[in-house]
Amino acid sequence: MIYLQSHTGLCNFKTSVSKTHNFFINHPNEIKKLINLCKDNGMKVVGYYSLIFNNQAVNDHHSWEMIDKDGHTWRDHGQRYGLACPNNKEYRKFVTKQIEEIAKEFPNLDALFFDMPYWEVLCHCSSCKERFYLEKGKEIPNDLDWDDKTWNEFIKSRQEWMAEFASFVKKETNRIMPSVTVEFNFAAVIGCDYLAGSTEGINEQCEFTGGDLYGDLYNHSFTAKYYRSISKNQPFEYMTCRCNKTLREHTINKSEETLLAEIMLTTLHGGASLIIDAINPDGTLDHRVAKRLGRVFENEMKYEKYLPFGKPLEEVGVLFDSRTQFKYHNRQDNKHLCIQLSKTLIENHIPYTIIGHGKVNELNRFKMLFIPGLIHLDEDEIKEIKNYVNSGGLLYLSGDSNSSLLNLFFEGRIEGETNQDSPYKPIYRGYDEVKAYACPTRDDYKKYFGMFNRKYPLPATFKLPILKAIKGDVCAKIVLPYTDPDNYNEFASIHSNPPGKVSKYSAIVENTFGKGKVIYSCLPIEGDDRCNYKDILSKIIKNNIASLFNIETSKYVEALIYENDKGYIINLFDLNFANDDVSRAYKITLPDSNFEAKELIKGKRISIKNGVVFGCFRNYLSIILKRK
Repeated sequence: MIYLQSHTGLCNFKTSVSKTHNFFINHPNEIKKLINLCKDNGMKVVGYYSLIFNNQAVNDHHSWEMIDKDGHTWRDHGQRYGLACPNNKEYRKFVTKQIEEIAKEFPNLDALFFDMPYWEVLCHCSSCKERFYLEKGKEIPNDLDWDDKTWNEFIKSRQEWMAEFASFVKKETNRIMPSVTVEFNFAAVIGCDYLAGSTEGINEQCEFTGGDLYGDLYNHSFTAKYYRSISKNQPFEYMTCRCNKTLREHTINKSEETLLAEIMLTTLHGGASLIIDAINPDGTLDHRVAKRLGRVFENEMKYEKYLPFGKPLEEVGVLFDSRTQFKYHNRQDNKHLCIQLSKTLIENHIPYTIIGHGKVNELNRFKMLFIPGLIHLDEDEIKEIKNYVNSGGLLYLSGDSNSSLLNLFFEGRIEGETNQDSPYKPIYRGYDEVKAYACPTRDDYKKYFGMFNRKYPLPATFKLPILKAIKGDVCAKIVLPYTDPDNYNEFASIHSNPPGKVSKYSAIVENTFGKGKVIYSCLPIEGDDRCNYKDILSKIIKNNIASLFNIETSKYVEALIYENDKGYIINLFDLNFANDDVSRAYKITLPDSNFEAKELIKGKRISIKNGVVFGCFRNYLSIILKRK
């Protein structure tokens, strides 16, 4: 990927509508030479172009710049970046002209990568105001309020506008450069929240899914599954930088072990890696970085001839909705819950995937489906979920859940939240305090909850939604705190708010529907990183479904399983090896004894005894299980 332009807006080519970088005024053919050198060596070349983030454009045209409700730009708040509003018609003409200039200067490009298709501010520019009034007949609201209809309409409009802008850019690119592949950076859907307005509508304009992200390996794993799930074509692309941690500190590099971990985790998910380098202001590169990356990719390339490994074995599905990225009443949002749930599934070696919006077909392949903290669902999605449960599926709902599903499966609805009648205004004291508890009431859940009981219930640091349900078995009940959590003048304990009375409200309810079963928990157990919560969740899962392979190894090891016409490939990946290079023992109980096992790369046979594969590995290991 070669930069044709950057966030500064300076172009590395001749332009009539913007400004050419000073170096390329005197050296107009340097980028062409670089592209040709790559092509001569068998490399496909992607051209980089920054949308929206364009200092030069907004410096030349002040009316294009995004502004907040107070009329301030992002730069007025101390940022360096000038943001052009995608609703501005003149800016759109400018983008078209830039694509035409790129097509003229670089006709042999294989693809174009459009960066930054997302919002950084709640834009109140004249173009946004005009469009919202034209479409909704309303003024843009000033105040965040997730219970307000107009606010929700505005948030939805911003999502639709950004997706429509991506569609506009895609159509213009296809018209002007019909032979190139088009990709948009789809990182903001993971790295940002509702403010970005980034949804699968942007991904619909991509030939394949990709984006640059900088989280830990658990976030990396979550994103890889999500990208793989929604990408129109494989492999998906996972981008990250060689800097530790971001490009803002470009003189500090990731260790070779860290780079290897990031790249191999992508490969074992069936994806492709792109590593972003940081070029010095004088145009030079740190050649030590290239050597380090070369060694890493030498290891990775050993796997490429085996890609794709086969069809991923996915026993659990987790529904992530890009449109619902906000904390309703300060409760954990769907994305946070999905990422934390993913970590628990990894630690228990349960094969899973992330389902994106619009991808709820073929749900019957899952033994269990999680829809954590998700309010908004389309009618088609609700229908697919109903059919899944009716045909024997196991569904888990939690927190602020979809009203249609609660009515369908429990003849119930959410009626407020705990302590909602408090006369006191909620105050954040700088720390999380218990707002409610849950205690098990049914015998099986008493076992799941372990040491938590009526006297020592499971705490929640947010108020819990109250489900009024006609159908279903109550498995746990809400326990209210001893005093009103919003009243800071009266308390029973100086440090905490201990449990009080067991309420009449259900904390966890189960109900059968058709051949399947639905579990609803008002307390999103999956959202807490502490072992106490993860233990409860893992017991609920393991007592309801059985995995094809029983894998016993360190909780740091993720198992990525693929099925092909010869059998299975099991990739074991130590998510902690960059920090602690140790040998990991493993034991895999097979579904039957009709297999032989060997290492994918070395071809070395692996021991099988009484239907159990066992051994040790460092960092990562790929096992071929071939049917006899």
